[in-house]
Amino acid sequence: MYVKGAERYEKLISIKSVPASGAEGGTIEVTELDSPIKQYISDRVDTPAQDFTYNRTAEKYEKVLTYCDGAEHEFLVKLSDGTGTYIKGTAQTWKNEFSAGSAQEATLHIVATQIVDKTASEVTTLMV
Repeated sequence: MYVKGAERYEKLISIKSVPASGAEGGTIEVTELDSPIKQYISDRVDTPAQDFTYNRTAEKYEKVLTYCDGAEHEFLVKLSDGTGTYIKGTAQTWKNEFSAGSAQEATLHIVATQIVDKTASEVTTLMV
């Protein structure tokens, strides 16, 4: 997970999971009384929840907290094949539950205003 700094994207944290970058669009029923079948039109597409799990250490948690300030930030997820997802939005983080013998994890939640899948070459361009 990268975050846009003053001049370029900088590594924020390593993440353990990546959510879907899109969601099924809704439909609105517009069936007219004389229609033999139901009729629909597309509704607006929703931005899905962007929840990323990461291994929590005091250092990582404090680093993520600096971006949980209510302001919009630009994030970039780079996947192993070089492609990625650009996410613009406000961030929240919290410590996840844990028990003896389990890893201490936290969640980075981004309330997205924009989500765009990027090709490998687009990701490379953004990271320069």
